[in-house]
Amino acid sequence: MVNNVSLDKSKDAPDPDRVLECFAELHNLVRLPRTGWIMAGVQDPESVGDHCFEASLIAYILARHVDVPIDLARVLTMLLFHEVGEVRLTDMPRRAAPYIKSGKNAAEVGIARDVLAGVADNICDILAEFHARETPEARLAEAAEELQIIFASLMYAKEGVGDMSEYRQDVAAYKDYGVGMAGEIARVIERRLGVYLGTKPYWELGYRRDVTS
Repeated sequence: MVNNVSLDKSKDAPDPDRVLECFAELHNLVRLPRTGWIMAGVQDPESVGDHCFEASLIAYILARHVDVPIDLARVLTMLLFHEVGEVRLTDMPRRAAPYIKSGKNAAEVGIARDVLAGVADNICDILAEFHARETPEARLAEAAEELQIIFASLMYAKEGVGDMSEYRQDVAAYKDYGVGMAGEIARVIERRLGVYLGTKPYWELGYRRDVTS
């Protein structure tokens, strides 16, 4: 039987030109490469959009294995939009954080508000919740995002792409935010990454040194 419920636009829907403008900016997420992987020697790295999508897949599966009620739609919204500020700022590698972190955070909040204005304003509050990492949804989303990063390092190491020796530290320091399954998966990643990297040493380059005047 065909469901005849109307899916017409709501009375307060924005102008379609404005929505298309938002779509066009969000499209940058699938074109922007993840810069950290480039610095690790990956010639054709995942895009920011790839990262958001895969983190969402991971979160969906993790959510099936927690023992508290989870608003899954909220978790997926956090992850699909958590890098929206990069559509104008671009992706910054973590080694840049000591120089720009406070300004970057404020810039990304402002960009998200501007890009989503009149189209999906509610997402800004959801992103603020995500960054606070206090609710079960935010903790699950954060665990999934960080798990995606170390999982990606494992896959690059498996494929012999780039130098993933730095990511031994990431895996060892992985925080599961109370999501037990995520922590267990991280330990498997640590073991398998060790197999692929063997005794390869880590040459720390590009991070700020403490310099006294």
